[in-house]
Amino acid sequence: MLVNLLVMSTVLNAQVIKGKIIDAQTKESIPGVNIYLPEIKKGVVTDIDGNYELKITRKGTYKVQISFIGYDVILKTLEVGEDPITLDFELAHSVIETEEFVVSSVYQSSQDENPVEVIQFDAKQLQQSANLSLMQSLGNVAGVSVASTGVGISKPVIRGLSNNRVLVYNQGMPFDNQQWGDDHSLGLNGLGVDKVEIIKGPSSLLYGADAMGGVLHFVAEKPAPVNTVQANVANKYFSNSDGYQSSFGIKATKEHIRFGLNAGYNMHSDYKQSEAIFDKRHLRVTNTRFNERAIRASIGFITKPWVTDITYSFNQAAIGIPEEPSFQNYDKALLMPFQLTTSNVISMENTFFSGNSKVTVNLGYQNNDRKEFEDEHAHESEEEHGEHEEHEETEYFQQKLLYTLQDTGALDMNLTTYNYDVKWFLPSSKKLNIVVGTQGKTQANTNRGHEVLIPDATINQFGVFSLFKYQHKKFNFLSGVRYDLKTIVTEEVHHEEEEGVHEEHAEIEPVDVSYAAVNGSFGVTYQLDSAWLIRTNVATGFRAPNLAELTANGVHHGAVRYELGNPNLTTENNVELDLGLELSSEHVSWAFSGFYNHINNFIYLAPQDSIIDGVQLFEYTQSDANLYGFETTIDIHPHAMHWLHFETQYAMVIGKKADGSYLPRIPGNNLLNTFKAELKDFKFIKSPFASVGINTIFAQNNIDLAETPTLTYVLLNASVGAEIMLGKQPLELTVAVTNLLDRQYVNHLSRLKQNGIYNMGRNLVVGIRLPFNLKN
Repeated sequence: MLVNLLVMSTVLNAQVIKGKIIDAQTKESIPGVNIYLPEIKKGVVTDIDGNYELKITRKGTYKVQISFIGYDVILKTLEVGEDPITLDFELAHSVIETEEFVVSSVYQSSQDENPVEVIQFDAKQLQQSANLSLMQSLGNVAGVSVASTGVGISKPVIRGLSNNRVLVYNQGMPFDNQQWGDDHSLGLNGLGVDKVEIIKGPSSLLYGADAMGGVLHFVAEKPAPVNTVQANVANKYFSNSDGYQSSFGIKATKEHIRFGLNAGYNMHSDYKQSEAIFDKRHLRVTNTRFNERAIRASIGFITKPWVTDITYSFNQAAIGIPEEPSFQNYDKALLMPFQLTTSNVISMENTFFSGNSKVTVNLGYQNNDRKEFEDEHAHESEEEHGEHEEHEETEYFQQKLLYTLQDTGALDMNLTTYNYDVKWFLPSSKKLNIVVGTQGKTQANTNRGHEVLIPDATINQFGVFSLFKYQHKKFNFLSGVRYDLKTIVTEEVHHEEEEGVHEEHAEIEPVDVSYAAVNGSFGVTYQLDSAWLIRTNVATGFRAPNLAELTANGVHHGAVRYELGNPNLTTENNVELDLGLELSSEHVSWAFSGFYNHINNFIYLAPQDSIIDGVQLFEYTQSDANLYGFETTIDIHPHAMHWLHFETQYAMVIGKKADGSYLPRIPGNNLLNTFKAELKDFKFIKSPFASVGINTIFAQNNIDLAETPTLTYVLLNASVGAEIMLGKQPLELTVAVTNLLDRQYVNHLSRLKQNGIYNMGRNLVVGIRLPFNLKN
């Protein structure tokens, strides 16, 4: 009944955009071109003759995006009135990949209008990636690294900043899942994701606290074109971990209603180090096995005054916590210790139109439940533990049995979050756009296990902001100001004879604190000519101390250290200057982005001389810090060989404290050379490609006192793929190998480095995907 009313209220007053799309060179029509309006998430494709017709429910100003593989993307602003519009386009072939509208920019603008470059990592790149997770795939982006614990836990690092300094934005709101922990998985994958937009640098103006280092903005996949049903089935096999990654998706769209459903499952055994390691008995890293299952479902409606999308997502990951290599097998049943994280997220993204203005209202609910299970000998001394080594094999099967029987972990934290995000887009002129808004959240952290890392707490956050965009000839200006207030109230914790807590620190005093901050940004882009673009931006950010930094008091077994919080910590504040220069021509594209980031009151763990319960004591402390560096990328397409790509990217970052010593967890400099050939179609083989990548991670000798140096290493990766036509049914096939030469190496940001455990050896990946496109 509701659906019928929504459709009836708009069907009689639809505006129509129609036209034809042809090849700019041959003047032949192009079928299958996508015409998409990102603001209302509605699109169509051209028919066999290149014609299209798109119905819109209301008059107004819209952004239109026209895209097809192998051609330049056309981005256009369109005024829609009462009369039908005929809009024809000529698409030009392009060997340099052009990018779509930037969703994370609020205005959904083109790249040339943003004072800071936004990197887009799309679903096609993810499908062709040979990495075990989405986060590892993002580590191939210049300026982005990955902090890992084995292969099941990967966290983003942007220009040397990570954890609560990098904000993850998903389903129209910040994603919260206790990401303060180094050994806590992100809890997101590529299911139902069209692309990830990466913003490097402070983004507190638009995203609030925790965005001082950058943002990963997960953009949901586009709905199916109007009056179509699309589906796909995909699977990947990973030889190193004997792993499987399977997914299924289906989506359908009518004129005023759309829906989508995705499901996925991952399962991996312990990964194998390089065959070059000295001790062949410990090739496999015990308990790096993991499995993950996920569901994402959405439904959306389009009416004249209102567009809404409601999305539910579920993600559950069971991830082993590796300690030292022992059992060598392909078993996928988890051993003790392991963590089990479950996330349920419901969001409602709304856009209300009124005259020449609009209001967006995003509401969200998140629940993240994190459990850690430990075996009965987890905290024994070395002498006591030695008595059990002769029973390892029996204990192994007992641990598997315990996993199936236990439902309450030794550590059990439940985080519930309610979010809101309201933006009012004021009536705009051709040159000036103004947005005012408010964002906020309320959180409750509750402990259910007998171990307590952080106390029960209530967190409230509120922010208001205004954003201005002004265009003058070849200049684009973007600036704004924001005020935030965050409060944290915790309950007192008593550790009564709890293992892992020293009697000197037998309780955690309650905390009742508030933090306020004013932030802003000012950025300019200048288009020198059709080829050259200059960007510059100055922005500030902030981050309030998290619960662990304020209240930690005990042994963190995953990190093998005793952590002690500091309730007197103050807010981190930073200011960053970015300068970018870009060249885009027919055969060469080049980009350079330099940055200088000054942080006041940078919070970090400092090693102390004390040993408590057999592990070293680390205390949270603060110091001013500076991070600076650059990224540069060049993409060359030789004039005589348009099918060949040479791409080189280099990234470096240096992080220092005020006293001149180095910050911890700073990645080594990275040089990535990629050679890719995109070949001609051959009979039933379409869009074949072959790629070779040489990734050099340079030595990291600029280290903190608690770190050790890391050596230079070079990895060779390769992949081939094509779309194979089985009659009229396409099958997408990719075969890839990472670490082709099976080099023995360890990444500086690997948490297993301290245990003398190397990263993954050679890994062969075979991926297939079957897309289905059905007309309603």
